Amino acid sequence: MKSYRWVLAAALAALLAAGCSRQDDIGGTGLVRLDEKVYALIAYGPSSTEGLGANSGFIVGDESVLVIDSRFSYSHARQLLSAVRSVTALPVKYLVNTHYHPDHVWGNAIFRAEGAMILARPETSIEMERFTPIYKDYYRGRKPDVFEMVKEVELALPDSFVIDELHIDLGGIDVVVAFSGPAHTAGDLTVSVPSKKIVFTGGLVSNGYHPNMGDQGADFANWLVTLDKLEESNPKIVVPCQGPAGGAEMIGFQRDYLVNLAGLTVDAIRRGRTLSDAILEIRVPGTDGYKQDNLLPFNIQAIYRTRALDVVAPRVEMDIPTGFVVSDAAGGPEAGMIQWIVQSDDGYLELEMSWQPTSRGDIILEDIHDRIARYGGSKDGLYDMTVAGSRKLIVGGETVPAAFGSWKYRQSTRTKGGGTWSWTMSLRDGTVYSIRMLTNTGDDRKLEERNITTMEQVVSTLRNK
Repeated sequence: MKSYRWVLAAALAALLAAGCSRQDDIGGTGLVRLDEKVYALIAYGPSSTEGLGANSGFIVGDESVLVIDSRFSYSHARQLLSAVRSVTALPVKYLVNTHYHPDHVWGNAIFRAEGAMILARPETSIEMERFTPIYKDYYRGRKPDVFEMVKEVELALPDSFVIDELHIDLGGIDVVVAFSGPAHTAGDLTVSVPSKKIVFTGGLVSNGYHPNMGDQGADFANWLVTLDKLEESNPKIVVPCQGPAGGAEMIGFQRDYLVNLAGLTVDAIRRGRTLSDAILEIRVPGTDGYKQDNLLPFNIQAIYRTRALDVVAPRVEMDIPTGFVVSDAAGGPEAGMIQWIVQSDDGYLELEMSWQPTSRGDIILEDIHDRIARYGGSKDGLYDMTVAGSRKLIVGGETVPAAFGSWKYRQSTRTKGGGTWSWTMSLRDGTVYSIRMLTNTGDDRKLEERNITTMEQVVSTLRNK
């Protein structure tokens, strides 16, 4: 904790001693003057002590100040407030949360204490309330050094919601806060100063950083539409979520990243590459040297989650319950696989279906045992599976054989745990469908039985599209 405070103190001292970057040097870090009324605080880097790379800023009117994003911790927020006070003594009347991620909102209470009204989308408020405890539990358990930075953070929810577009007069300067639909998250806002042609993009644009595409509220198609709208506004200066400010060309770079990664990932799925294969193989052109490359696997996973079902396009469907998400897939309509998972209070559930052409006229129990044996011999499998018995299931209106048993993680995964499974197969129109169901509840056998029954009921709804 002592070293963390020293780093922040040193960073702030350097920031104030150096003053603001000149307007013609907008690509710097620290406090950057974009215009005589508009300032950005550009993070020095992606570490937690540097605020996870998240940028913020403020706009100074003749009467009041508007701040964009409150940063990761109270110490980071106080650093931002000190930067404001190095420029003006005017009251901070507004704070805009561009989205809910902690590095943009956990400093809210510092600005509320200054009298600021916090503005955001309703989705941002909901997700702040939902995810703040989860994030803090994660830091407490996995990153205690980071938890020391944020343990004092108390949730400060928005005071007022932005619907579509809000015009704010700070006195001599007009600010526009706009929502164009879900993109990076469900509740992304931009903040622009039309008279200066300056825009703060929030999470919509990153510069020299891999963006975060993994949010559950993300909408990739509308993200591209929103980038088009930003570009059409012809900004002269763009302040991204992460990385230095610059010109409008970075909006195009962001679009290229999204389009190229989606194209590479969809191609990998069609070529039969599983998610783990794709993570090892895919690199986005033009991103050598990008910071936060740990996000790339999550971005690839997000595209699998949102696009894979349409790509593999099995000729059958099932009534997949709400909450299940696609976690892996490969191939196409002729031959392929898809996996759904859900983690909830009922434990972990995994449902995987693979398919391929066959000339077989029926399925017998030995076919399932053969599949289990081949899985056991595969170097890519995660589980060691033990057969306990067999039974009959109804799948798509037909009675078919099934095997069941227990499983545990393979030693090579360095993960402990296990549970129960069920496996069945079905023939439909010259295609054999192999369906594996698996659950882990932490040794609650009754709950495991219930989870397997739930998935077997899902499988019973198998039908042609």
